[in-house]
Amino acid sequence: MNNSPSLKEILTTFLKIGTVAFGGMYSMLAFFERDLVRKKRWISQDDLTESIVIGQITPGAPIVNTGIFIGYKLKRFKGSLSAITGMVLPSFVIILVIAHYYTQYHDLKIVQSALKAVSAAVVGLIASVVLNMAKTTLRDSRNVIFAVSAFICLALFKLNPIAIIIIAGIAGLAIFRRGRQ
Repeated sequence: MNNSPSLKEILTTFLKIGTVAFGGMYSMLAFFERDLVRKKRWISQDDLTESIVIGQITPGAPIVNTGIFIGYKLKRFKGSLSAITGMVLPSFVIILVIAHYYTQYHDLKIVQSALKAVSAAVVGLIASVVLNMAKTTLRDSRNVIFAVSAFICLALFKLNPIAIIIIAGIAGLAIFRRGRQ
C-alpha cells in the first residue's frame, strides 16, 4: 500500500486535512480514510485501524496521536513531524480567528444555526468512518462480540473507556492468542 510519499507530500496532505476537517477526531478520520487509504493509497484500511487504536490508547489528543503514528509509518520521525505540523497548524490559526469572533457574535441566530448544521454533518461523517471500520475489523463473531460488548459497557453502563480498552486488550490476548497456537 505504502507508495512512499515525500515529506512535502505528507505535510501538504495533512495541511489540507487539518484545514478542512472540522468536527474533531472522528470527522477527521473520514478525511484520513478518503485521502490516505483510498485516494493516495499510502496506508491500508488495516493500517488506519491500527493507527486509530494506537491513537486512542496513548495519552494526549487521539487524532494527533493517530496522525503522528501514520506519519511515522510513512517516513519515521520526520514523517511524524510533517504530519503533526500539517494537522495542528491550520487548527491553531483557525481557532485563534474563531475565538476572536465567536466571543463577539456567539449569540447571533445565524451563528447558532450554522453550528447546529455542522454538528449534524459531523454525525454523518462519524457514521461513515464507523461503518468502514466495521467492514474491515468485524470479520468474525469474536470481533463482533468485542465491539458490541464495548458499546454496551460505554453506552449503557457508562464504564470508563480506558478500562474497556484495557479489558479488551487482555481478553483479546487470551482469546486470539489461544486460537493461533
